[in-house]
Amino acid sequence: MKFEPEYKNPLASRIAESASGLDSYFDSKYSDDQLNSGMIVTPAVVVLSLPDDQVDDLLSIKGLVKEGSSDEKAALLLKSLLSDTEKLISEYREENSLSTTGYIPKYEKPIDKIDVVNSSKHSIKVAELLKSHIRDPNLAGIFKIIVPPDFVCSSTDEFGRLHEFINSYQSNIQTQVNQEIPEYLFKLSGDFWEIRYEGEIIRLKDSKGLRYILTLLKNPNKDIRSDQLVAIGLNLLMMQSQDEYSSLGETQQHSNRTLPDVHISVYQDALAKLKSELENLSPSNRGYLEKIQQISALDKMIRSRFDKFGRRRPEDSGEKARQAVSKVIASAKKKIKKEMPEFHGHLKRYLTTGFKCVYDPPPSELKSWHY
Repeated sequence: MKFEPEYKNPLASRIAESASGLDSYFDSKYSDDQLNSGMIVTPAVVVLSLPDDQVDDLLSIKGLVKEGSSDEKAALLLKSLLSDTEKLISEYREENSLSTTGYIPKYEKPIDKIDVVNSSKHSIKVAELLKSHIRDPNLAGIFKIIVPPDFVCSSTDEFGRLHEFINSYQSNIQTQVNQEIPEYLFKLSGDFWEIRYEGEIIRLKDSKGLRYILTLLKNPNKDIRSDQLVAIGLNLLMMQSQDEYSSLGETQQHSNRTLPDVHISVYQDALAKLKSELENLSPSNRGYLEKIQQISALDKMIRSRFDKFGRRRPEDSGEKARQAVSKVIASAKKKIKKEMPEFHGHLKRYLTTGFKCVYDPPPSELKSWHY
């Protein structure tokens, strides 16, 4: 399991540190043959494979006592890891529900959704490791520390109670996270795309390829010409926000040409508006560079589509658009593959490019994307 080295939230960082120690231990100490042999592994062995002072430091940071046996220390650390994850999700939910006006955040920066998703992933994995590798049903003292006394379950022995508790915990955490952050997310936030796919979440810098992929995800099982994708991408530059773009409907009626047949003045007015907005921004403003890029792209489009007299240039066969779209989508897929291989595999199977592009997963693989 991959653990990201940097977290914006200190609580998420502590969760990752503890989880990484657990994961590293199993990776380095136990082969598949040893695990299949029924070897008994206790929580104390897992955590205390780390330096003793590091365990004590983690307990101190969490405000927990450092006295007691090694087993008790291990159990306390594992229990706190689970509760810290629930706390992080709860605080994230509270931040999102409160108005930003007059609200003083608990942390220096707002809680990042990537921290929330990754922390929950780590915590669920640690719980699964604990459930998979503890074989000794006589560790009642450890189980009593981990399992809350008011936990209701059908098992009467501590070993069974632990398994039921972990299963309940994993399901509850996953449900809470999915309620706050859609399981399938493809959303542009500022200059970056936030992409979540089956428990993984990444952030990628904005690009044409990702915008074209968005259009295809929004229109599953529909053939879209490459020149239409280019047109949609250019039209997005003239809209105040991405929310104004809802479907492919308006561009499909112009299926025989790249752009709607409008006068050059429409695009010139849009260009003038962007330049006016730029004048009101300082170079240090977050949106300054993005506005310059929009102006450049729209100006380039006008010059490519119209001659110096404002007359529309003849349409090409669509080959240029096919090449351009295929190239930028391939580039976007390459970046996705590096950060999120499973999602790349999904796109490789179901998203194709050419003169016509299509995202055509079968019903069983069609995801409920949020944009």
